[in-house]
Amino acid sequence: MLRAAPLIAMIAVMTVASPAARAAELALPSASTARFLGVETCGSSECHGSAEPWRNATVMMKERQIWQAHDAHAKAYTALTGKDGQAIGHKMGLADPAQAEQCLVCHTTFVPAAQRGPKFSLEAGVGCESCHGAGGSFVPTHIQPTSKHATNIAAGMYPTNNPGARAALCLSCHQGDAVRKVSHQLYGAGHPRLRFELDTFSVLQPYHFNPDADYRRRKPPASHFRLWAEGQIGAANQLLAQLSAENAAPHGLFPELSRFDCHACHRGINNDPNYQPRPGLRAGSLTLNDAPLIALRALAKVVAPTQVAALEKATRELQNSVADPVAHRRATERLKDIADQLATDLRARAEQAGDGQAVASALLATSRAEAPLPFMTAEGVAMALATLSAADFENQRVSAAQYQKVNTALDAAYAALGDEQTYRPTVFAQALTAVATALGQ
Repeated sequence: MLRAAPLIAMIAVMTVASPAARAAELALPSASTARFLGVETCGSSECHGSAEPWRNATVMMKERQIWQAHDAHAKAYTALTGKDGQAIGHKMGLADPAQAEQCLVCHTTFVPAAQRGPKFSLEAGVGCESCHGAGGSFVPTHIQPTSKHATNIAAGMYPTNNPGARAALCLSCHQGDAVRKVSHQLYGAGHPRLRFELDTFSVLQPYHFNPDADYRRRKPPASHFRLWAEGQIGAANQLLAQLSAENAAPHGLFPELSRFDCHACHRGINNDPNYQPRPGLRAGSLTLNDAPLIALRALAKVVAPTQVAALEKATRELQNSVADPVAHRRATERLKDIADQLATDLRARAEQAGDGQAVASALLATSRAEAPLPFMTAEGVAMALATLSAADFENQRVSAAQYQKVNTALDAAYAALGDEQTYRPTVFAQALTAVATALGQ
């Protein structure tokens, strides 16, 4: 099962009084005009690269070692200099991807040269300031004995403890945005397909902090359920923003194909007796990768039941209006409104003990209704079920015996999922039936 690492509670919730759009409107660290000091500053032996823990320190002070040894972000730049990275760049017509801005914006902490401090280095990859913000803005406050998390945030530190803000930050590269563009050309050149689920990938990163009692006092943690939910809302909003921008801009014969279900085109052209379109969609049509919208339907069944029918209807309209710009724009705008309302409802609602199991049940029901699931949707379903069931076990909402059964069923589901080449929707659907049985549904 993909989610093998132990879960750790984390992530502070936005206050109920915050408007739903606050996280999305927050400027990302890369937009800062302050100076970026570099990993050698933040991760020096006097700070977050200490070999020994500090007495009375509220954090481990060895965050750099964890990042450097275990976090793939530390190796993001070297991916551009390796054989595969160079081959992808050359296929895209780039002389050297390690010098190309379109690659560096996600493979490094990329900022203008004038903002780079004396210890800054692109070769450090995706370093501290890519996520936590420009050190030049908040370090003077951060190093004071009186430093508090709130004062650091006010000074310019990015609030990665906020689930919505964290989702916007991670998705900017792991899904792409207006600056960090992901294209079909990039995939055609051999770049690995982007996939992301906020809670799962956060656990596997791994965390470079210890959520002890002091951490919880300073940053009251939110649940894995909320982090998963915010990630799905963020992914849906990012998708809709991309579709809106592409629909509004002049384009040629084809839309941006990276937004579509790969298997809509990448399958045998012979008459496959096992092929059937998803319910409500036309056979042979280009199908958008609407995995986050499918997840939102399951979330809405628990958080905002009155939105489910409208969400399903608008998703169908979006899929069936790819060739009709006016109808496509109308469906996109409708889905944006629904997603915003769902985010508001989620953040205003007190989480309940049974939410994880209820969403898992709704996700299984939605998967049955949408069968046959596209590969990327099936992948998201598997990660979501793993996240929600593991969180319930961690919170002692299910017994060890039941969790073992669920885990075994999820392992079988991941085996049935396979990869893009081996995926068979009917086999995966059968595996989900076993997961539902293990969950007592």
